[in-house]
Amino acid sequence: MHIPDGLIPFPQYIIYWIIVLPLIYRSFKWAQDDMDEMKVPMFSVLAAGIFAIQAVNLPLGVGASGHMVGAVLVSIIFASPYAGLLLLTLVLFVQAFVFVDGGVIALGANIFNMGVISSWVGYYSYTAIKERIGVVKASFVGAWLGLFISALVTTVEIFFAGAFPLMEALIVMGTFHAIIGVIGEGLITAIVIQSIMYSRSDLIKTADEKGRGRGISNTTIVAAIALVLMVAIAAPFVASSDPDGLEQTMIKLIGGGDEAVVEELLAENTDVSYNTPIADYSIGGFGMFGEVAAIAGGTLLLLAIGLLVARMSKKKRPIVESSENAAQIDIKPDARLDDIENTLFSRSKNEILQSATDLDIIVEAKNLTHTYASGGTIALNGANFKVCRGERVALLGANGAGKSTLFKHLNGILKPTSGDILVKGVPITKKNIMDVRQTIGIVFQDSDDQIFAATVEQDVAFGPMNMGLPEGEVKARVRDALELVEMSGFEDRAPHHLSGGQKKRVAIAGVLAMKPEVIVLDEPTAGLDPSSASKIMHLISKMNRSFGMTVILSTHDVDIVPMFAERVYVMHDGIIEAEGTPKEIFKDPELIQKAHLRLPRIAKLLELLKEEGIDVEIAITPDDARDELLRVINQAKQS
Repeated sequence: MHIPDGLIPFPQYIIYWIIVLPLIYRSFKWAQDDMDEMKVPMFSVLAAGIFAIQAVNLPLGVGASGHMVGAVLVSIIFASPYAGLLLLTLVLFVQAFVFVDGGVIALGANIFNMGVISSWVGYYSYTAIKERIGVVKASFVGAWLGLFISALVTTVEIFFAGAFPLMEALIVMGTFHAIIGVIGEGLITAIVIQSIMYSRSDLIKTADEKGRGRGISNTTIVAAIALVLMVAIAAPFVASSDPDGLEQTMIKLIGGGDEAVVEELLAENTDVSYNTPIADYSIGGFGMFGEVAAIAGGTLLLLAIGLLVARMSKKKRPIVESSENAAQIDIKPDARLDDIENTLFSRSKNEILQSATDLDIIVEAKNLTHTYASGGTIALNGANFKVCRGERVALLGANGAGKSTLFKHLNGILKPTSGDILVKGVPITKKNIMDVRQTIGIVFQDSDDQIFAATVEQDVAFGPMNMGLPEGEVKARVRDALELVEMSGFEDRAPHHLSGGQKKRVAIAGVLAMKPEVIVLDEPTAGLDPSSASKIMHLISKMNRSFGMTVILSTHDVDIVPMFAERVYVMHDGIIEAEGTPKEIFKDPELIQKAHLRLPRIAKLLELLKEEGIDVEIAITPDDARDELLRVINQAKQS
């Protein structure tokens, strides 16, 4: 579909450059905002891969051939048409200036057709239908439509240049590219997306949600580069020698069936004449080896250019964001985890929230009210609540305070009577409810309300299966989730034969298999013996500390809160009464009394000692209490 120089008069090309230059600039801005350590190698490998696969002209069986464009594939993987435009711009520049493919003056028109039209039409067609027919099928439709429409637009452009009769050209070009859209563009795009969904579905999900995914291993990158080079080396052996769809249309409609007439016409009309040692994807005088070397060399060149552009565009982000008022962080290599946390969270969580940007806040309730229709009970009365990415937050309150009702609003199980729930800054609606429920997973207080399948494996697999994932991905997620909660080996066990703690772990595994960014746990230790409760809390902390998952739990067990939470909300009669660090909350006896709570037992012990005249500060964790008691003992020894 590359328009050669000489087909469209020079002044007309200026129009396309005026259109594409601002969009190309905007694509670099996209890269600066979105490119991160995970996406840089993906982008460079895709640039090389698209170049290599464009060298493989597939026969159409009608005397013509065609190749994949690839813009829609890239746009889907990176969740932006600007990604497709940026990558195709790089590929088309190399093709034009190094391989004399498509011409230099015509480059603006080619970027417009294959980079802009294909990316925008294909990507937004994909996003419009993916919820209804699934990601893989939608990628096929989007890729086919992107190629087909860009071919029709190319035909209209050449018609306005006076080179084509419009209707006849539309029929010929449309037929050629409708076929190649199925054989090449649609099928290849769907196969690649299916492979990603099978092996690393988090890449597609992370891109769609603009979130952070786990990185790509060096082994995977090396394997991808090797595969791309294999395609490049094979290209001269498998590519068709027939003219591509546009060339065949030109031969039919302009040359009267004679290719030499078209070449002579283009040579007469072009204003630029140049050549390179590797024009037409071949190094002259070396036969087939020259073709292999040229295409492999071009592939490596695109790999290097893609990596360079991606790295230049990538915005450097510190691991720990700081503000002007942020405390300096100095962590020694041998520091204990508790010491690190004390350093990181030495500021009040109120200060952290005040300095957090909207992008940091992943869940927020604004003036939330809820009245149950049966009985008119007011369960929530203007609750305000926000949680940042990666936090550990506890919602503390007595039974009947409204904690469970609030949690059921976080992923749309209940609808508010008034107020809003925002997930990533967007209110929950019917259109985004499925995305919200994949973002936020809820573990209910009673595991029997959540576990219903005949076996543990079937129960954990239920969520991923309803996401439409392939069987291999479902099995992998079930295996990983059960391994994480230390329930491997229980796959065939009937849930009603499990203990309370084991059921809780299976319920958590069922949520983890959905790979949510936020996990919400309603009274996770309720009804468990001390040993099981301790194991569950250790697992919850591990999900946050080791995997960066945002964790929100509700409880009326004041003893676990200081050991777990970075920040606490106190709830009473459907109202958020207070918010702060555990130390800030438990230093307010009036608040504790009003919420029908008590101090943690360790704090109560120190309070009793203080009432006996011992000069001791109230502490709420065992470590702090130990340090405080040692201080008092040492002070007594010295006196």
